[in-house]
Amino acid sequence: MKKQTILTTASLAAAAVLFSGCGIKTNEYSVSADNVSQLRTYEGVKLNVGEFTAKTEDESHITCRLSETITTPQGESFEEYIKNALISELKLAGLYDSGAELTVTGRLERIYGSSVLGNAYWEFETTVHSSNGESISVKTRREYPSSYFAATACNNMATSFSSSVRKHVGDMIGHKDFAKLLR
Repeated sequence: MKKQTILTTASLAAAAVLFSGCGIKTNEYSVSADNVSQLRTYEGVKLNVGEFTAKTEDESHITCRLSETITTPQGESFEEYIKNALISELKLAGLYDSGAELTVTGRLERIYGSSVLGNAYWEFETTVHSSNGESISVKTRREYPSSYFAATACNNMATSFSSSVRKHVGDMIGHKDFAKLLR
């Protein structure tokens, strides 16, 4: 009986070590020269960015392979991270004005991260609304390299998040109807 208890305890301890993760933070957002360049074509426009909401409010982490938690750098929600990314791009392009009448808001309809070997990607779906009554829906899928090993795959998932959001913001401002939001 004592031997079985020791074996059970050792097995539970080993499982706890193998299947628990400390969590991996994503990178801080950094602006894209391409995004800023594209935004600078809208001369004379001043834009405010209002509230971004999400279908799943205040979600700030995704579990990777049941072992690691991928979280945003400051613990902010995914929708807040995307909002702040858009603001960063607009600021560098000289278009952001927190007092502007023209305001865009957003709703993160879906976020999904996969770390499966051979099929690793981030997927975002956001609807952006303008105070002028126009709106656009943007869906982005960005693949990244994965790995057979969970630690490597989850690290790749975390480090690819920021660049995937950068692509999503680029897809927003590159949307064929983005200019309609700015009228």
